[in-house]
Amino acid sequence: MNCSEMLSVGNFVLYVGGFLILLLFWRSFGSWKKLRLPPGPPGWPLLGHLPILGSRPHLALLDLSRKYGPLMSIRMGTAPGVVASSPEMARIFLKTQDLLFATRPKTVNGEVFFYNFTDVGFAQYNEHWRFARRIFDTEMSSQKRLTNSKNLRYEEIKATVERILSYFDEKVSCANPQEESVHLPSLMDEWSAISGGFFVAEYIPFLRKLDLGGFEARLLKLRKRFSSFLDPIIEEHRQKGRGEAQDFLDVLLSLQRDGAGDGITDEMIKALLQDMLLAGTETDAKTMTWAFSELMRHPEVQQKLLDELDAVVGRDRLVEHSDLPNLKYLKATVKEVFRMYPVVTLSLPHEAMENTTVAGYDILKGTRLIVNAYAIGRDPNIWTNPNSFDPERFVGNSIDVRGHHFELLPFGAGRRQCPGMEIALDRVELSLAQVLQTCVLSLPLGVEVDMEEGVGLTMPRAHPLNVLVSPRLQPDVYSKNGIKF
Repeated sequence: MNCSEMLSVGNFVLYVGGFLILLLFWRSFGSWKKLRLPPGPPGWPLLGHLPILGSRPHLALLDLSRKYGPLMSIRMGTAPGVVASSPEMARIFLKTQDLLFATRPKTVNGEVFFYNFTDVGFAQYNEHWRFARRIFDTEMSSQKRLTNSKNLRYEEIKATVERILSYFDEKVSCANPQEESVHLPSLMDEWSAISGGFFVAEYIPFLRKLDLGGFEARLLKLRKRFSSFLDPIIEEHRQKGRGEAQDFLDVLLSLQRDGAGDGITDEMIKALLQDMLLAGTETDAKTMTWAFSELMRHPEVQQKLLDELDAVVGRDRLVEHSDLPNLKYLKATVKEVFRMYPVVTLSLPHEAMENTTVAGYDILKGTRLIVNAYAIGRDPNIWTNPNSFDPERFVGNSIDVRGHHFELLPFGAGRRQCPGMEIALDRVELSLAQVLQTCVLSLPLGVEVDMEEGVGLTMPRAHPLNVLVSPRLQPDVYSKNGIKF
């Protein structure tokens, strides 16, 4: 068979596949037309709304919601979906009907990169997910574990300050202020960039074998690179053998030896570690970068933070965890950063496990739900001057980020809320406080901060933030805390 014949066969398969899908739509229309579905924009044949979502789908969906409302129908290929863009809609889906939308659709990302859904974030709502979530809740996010790991996080932050100050009087890139490895941050950034788009074959299944755009091949290659990073670490911990668990990996290996659950494989361990790295370290770094970006644009906010640090902590010691409850303006600033730059702009998709009704509209079993946290944070019906960075809006305000107030959902809410939320909050607040207390940050002469968004699931900056750094405290304060530069 020559090349032209092969192309003809391939085209024939595509045409037949497309015809069968259109036939399925036509046969189903008789039942659909009796339903009252949420309003939504017209879509393309077969592709649905994928072509209009672009590389920054949270912005495209925000614009569409202004026309079609806070509950909007979209179609991603053959997959029906709805987008919630208001606190009221988010509350219904993530609280009132939380159980009904607690599962995830089967995605290529979850299948390929997370070893056939053996993680927590992309796993379906089943016994495996409940088992894995209990591990996170009891061994990583429990109050005991948070307390025991405070010293470790404190030392990590001091090491970050030391690295920043080692560039004294030089220009420092804050694209990733918590960078801990030459290789790991680039791996995490690559995963975010890949996952920030929509994989066409995920929504038009018969195209998967073609791997248009090389999405699946890139995920497989990236999984191998992550595995090369994690395998030696896992083996090193395994060689330590039994003993008191020191960290999350030790706990997983102990459970593996004891035969907990249905058996913990090495692939499951790597999937859970990837969850922890991507949902913890990578997202924290992005949040810190946006925080510093806004502080460079708003020196008056930075000065208020410094005044509060001097009043609460002083300049003779470093800020500690115990100081955080008294740093009210710092907490307000962190909330404002989360409002404008949520950890994940669009929630990982939920999926309806049964037919239901929301706000008078019919939602069919299998419908994918996306909560647009970015749109909620920029809604002028909720926030005054929503595109302006203003921490004052949270001073004396009871709204928090823990999923109880649906105006602010950086970590989601309900059963699928981010299990690392408390650690993330602690890291961001303490990191921001300690860097500001110990470092004078300023822009190079004549430089302005651009706020262009990059492409990725966790919304990176399009360009690195470059700042000048110099010490803020007396030399003896650094030396007695083991900070050398």
